[in-house]
Amino acid sequence: MTLKRPAVFYGWIMVVVAGLGGVFTLGTGLWSLGIFVFPMHDELGWSRTAIFGALTVRALVAGALAPLIGPFFDTKNGPRIMSIVTAIVLGISMMGIRWVHEVWQFYLLFGVLGAVANVSGGTVLVESVVPKWFIRKRGRAVAMASMGGALGPVFPAGIQVAILAFGWRDAWFVLGLFTLAVMLPLAFLIRTSPEDMGLLPDGDVEPEELDGTSSSSSPGPTAIRVEEVSLTRGEAWRTPSFWMLVLIFSITSLGVQGFISNWLPYFQDIGFTATTGALALTVYGFFVFPARFLWGFLAERYSVRHLLMIQHILTALGVILLLSIGNTGMLLLFAVFMGLAYGGYIPLQRLIYPIYYGRAHLGSIRGSMRPAITVASAAGPLVIAGLYDARGSYTLAFIVVMSTWLLAGLLFMFAKPPTR
Repeated sequence: MTLKRPAVFYGWIMVVVAGLGGVFTLGTGLWSLGIFVFPMHDELGWSRTAIFGALTVRALVAGALAPLIGPFFDTKNGPRIMSIVTAIVLGISMMGIRWVHEVWQFYLLFGVLGAVANVSGGTVLVESVVPKWFIRKRGRAVAMASMGGALGPVFPAGIQVAILAFGWRDAWFVLGLFTLAVMLPLAFLIRTSPEDMGLLPDGDVEPEELDGTSSSSSPGPTAIRVEEVSLTRGEAWRTPSFWMLVLIFSITSLGVQGFISNWLPYFQDIGFTATTGALALTVYGFFVFPARFLWGFLAERYSVRHLLMIQHILTALGVILLLSIGNTGMLLLFAVFMGLAYGGYIPLQRLIYPIYYGRAHLGSIRGSMRPAITVASAAGPLVIAGLYDARGSYTLAFIVVMSTWLLAGLLFMFAKPPTR
């Protein structure tokens, strides 16, 4: 039976809201720190291990909170409340960094308070809320929402301008104020699922009564309603795929959290200016943007597990290219290639959970995965920065990163979807 679809579906508004939230969650957390390394080191004398250790604190606290906060994202008002809290805490914490003088102060603001944003910000909306609004078009919807995080690399260029104009302390303050002004109004627009607004996934509606005046008298597009079986958190725990995904994404997380945030310092170490390095990150972000939609579009047609395997192997090749950079042309080539390769990781990772386990309990399922994955995420920045401080070079650290992507990619051969 055919069903009418409304002209405007609120799910697309959720895609926009989650995408913009991802811009600030990743842009202020993952991408911004690298541009502050040199000015903070010059004034405060902190090592890279000390500075990037804040990312470790951020990840550990977020991992500890995730199992508790995750179930709230399956409730009617939970995502909206948590997003309001995130906007306020994230903005104020970055504004407060303007006055730090001790490492513990930075860890408290960026690490502990920033963890609230990490566990309940825009990226979690893309993982746990946006998939609830779509089934047939989930691949493109999640990919479009993930494009917000793809704009994160533009933050270093803007922050570099602010640092040159105001100094690094006031740059933190301006970044926090801007984040608060944008994220707080968006938080009030959040709704958990289409059912909360009397809607169905993808904008479908219930079949009209066959009274002779139904769909034939209503012009416009129609759609066949699609529903799916959802597993509870306990049921997901009893599937081998759950634990295999935990293992795979734990390995991958070791090569994500500290890897990307060290690109800009690495570019400066091999002779490029901060401005040129920030430009390369902007080019990377420019190619990540369409890459996320492309990978998400492919996930509607091909196995997301096989696509993740390909994406991981391509990213490992990108690390080899990173270590081969010798001039500006190679720097930009790396930015383009890694944008296209790594660009698929975020949407594909977020898609595999609803594809494997359904949409009803995504917050609980994802939250229960976070502690194990967080341990690796927390170790990543310390391993990379520690290897740099010990050897004075990123070579060995990046080889370790390459190995994690390659190993995780091969393990997808064993992560078969559960029978639902």
